[in-house]
Amino acid sequence: MKEQIERRHAPYSKFKAFLVENNINQQEVADLLGKSKSALNQNLNGTGGDFSLKELRIICKKFNISADDYFLYPNVSKMKPEIINQMEEMGMCNNFKSQ
Repeated sequence: MKEQIERRHAPYSKFKAFLVENNINQQEVADLLGKSKSALNQNLNGTGGDFSLKELRIICKKFNISADDYFLYPNVSKMKPEIINQMEEMGMCNNFKSQ
């Protein structure tokens, strides 16, 4: 029987995917924050402490991302309808609005 992992917060799956998509390894982020790769991994997976506000600011500034999108409300899209329409017209997404 597999033991269930106790999490302090939900994993930051969207940020983890961002790292993979942009070929950024966890060691690079850990170095940026001055912590071990293991401590960063615990932050990302929700099994350790959470990121501090200072750490979130550093991450967001370095990678030019929004804390709202990647850490606070990762499942909410802030894309405006006109941008979605343009993306659909360009064939960049398939029926995005109905998803």
